[in-house]
Amino acid sequence: MMKHLYVGMACVLVALCGARCLAQEAQPGQVTQQAIDQGIRVRFGAEQQARTGGAPVNFRFELSDTASGTPLRGLRPAAWLSQRAPGAPAPDCKQKAAAYLGGDLFKRADIDLNSFFVLTLNDDATVSVVDPMFSFGGSKLLNLLQLESRGADWSLAAQQSKLFVSMPDAGAVALIDTRQWRITDTIRTGAHPRRMANAGNRIWVADDQGVSAIDIASRAVAALPLAGGAADIAASSDGDWLFAASGDSVTVIDAHAARVVGQVKLDGAPNLLAYSRAAQAVYAADTRQGKLFVIDARAARPVETIAVQPGAAQLRFTPDGRYAMLPVPGENMVQVLDAATNRVVHSVAIADGPDQISFSDRIAYVRRRDSEIVLMIQLEQLGNASRALGIADFPGGQKAFGGTGGMLADSLTGAPEGVSVLVANAADRMVYLYREGMAAPAGGFRTYAQTPRAVMVVDHGLREAGQGAYATTIPVKQGGLYDVVLFNDAPRVLTCFTANVEGDGA
Repeated sequence: MMKHLYVGMACVLVALCGARCLAQEAQPGQVTQQAIDQGIRVRFGAEQQARTGGAPVNFRFELSDTASGTPLRGLRPAAWLSQRAPGAPAPDCKQKAAAYLGGDLFKRADIDLNSFFVLTLNDDATVSVVDPMFSFGGSKLLNLLQLESRGADWSLAAQQSKLFVSMPDAGAVALIDTRQWRITDTIRTGAHPRRMANAGNRIWVADDQGVSAIDIASRAVAALPLAGGAADIAASSDGDWLFAASGDSVTVIDAHAARVVGQVKLDGAPNLLAYSRAAQAVYAADTRQGKLFVIDARAARPVETIAVQPGAAQLRFTPDGRYAMLPVPGENMVQVLDAATNRVVHSVAIADGPDQISFSDRIAYVRRRDSEIVLMIQLEQLGNASRALGIADFPGGQKAFGGTGGMLADSLTGAPEGVSVLVANAADRMVYLYREGMAAPAGGFRTYAQTPRAVMVVDHGLREAGQGAYATTIPVKQGGLYDVVLFNDAPRVLTCFTANVEGDGA
């Protein structure tokens, strides 16, 4: 459960019995405590990476059944920290949790382990970092990062602690530390770096010379030249292989060794690539000729050529890899291809220039450049060619989205707050939050005079990190003793711990 998802849920705490703590107060450094509530054992650990104020702290909770010892997997626990004044008694655990779950503006936690941040890639060569306090009707600008030149695409890595941004006009990639929210490096690549992909512990960048492979840990760059440069790149779902479109070929690259292992010649010049994990194949579109080439990823050979409508702006596969969707803005059409049969099963007439497709687990969101209305297609409908697709919609702002301005990154992306999506509207200079089932956006915030072309979520909340273990790492600026509250809704668990964090001069 993510930030502010608990508004109106405080009443559930009435039924909770008090948690029984089985450990002493925390000591600096490694902490091991445990508590039992409702037949569930919770072990808590906190370890600071350095003994200085603002150093990241690793927080870890392990939940298991006390009777069987079975780890509890697939949960979405929430946790908060509040600093305790020197000499103050321990607070009431239930009251603390009730205040956080109730969304009390005046009793917000000092540290929210469920937090996520919204980033926008802006026209003026900046990246905005925003704390979206949707439940409180506003937002907080945490930082405005100045790039060397306007960004085109971006990619998260290292458990979302690093963000790479390609800057075509600078011939470089910016590296952003998402824990400290600062640019830590500018990495030179081939000319005009653009599309990015994450594979083989490297960030891959298409550029005018071919592809550049950036080692995520060392930041070392390996260049793989391709005649004519790379028009597009795509990674396999397991991250073992990278595919690059160049001229009349698709080059197959071992992503771990950063070396070319094959080249597939085609009867065309592909400029869009996408990988289907369902078909274990690479799909390469020549949007000028209206050809879609199917390439066996294992054998590195062409399998089939499919006729599609020329002029596609994107080639995107549904999350399960079964269906490809191609928006064709010039023809006001979205085509849907079934990767099981390699046949076009839907050609959907959609007005106002559909130019981007984004997905949740259940919905395809269609952005249209000449309208502010976002269309929604339920994915379960896809594949039945005899039935017209049902389409719903919602307003993604007050003004039409307009063109992408040359940016490759998405202007719609999924949000952690339930089944919802964030929409960047450049004309409005706004980011809107839409929740499934609503007739209008649930909230939004202005981007502080910047013009947002793309939006991304960086989720620093607790995430499953092993058998029944849930962890996150965040900086803690102020040293001292913190009270830690953990809550999980199903099964119902409420426990409290303490953690000592070093500060400057401690």
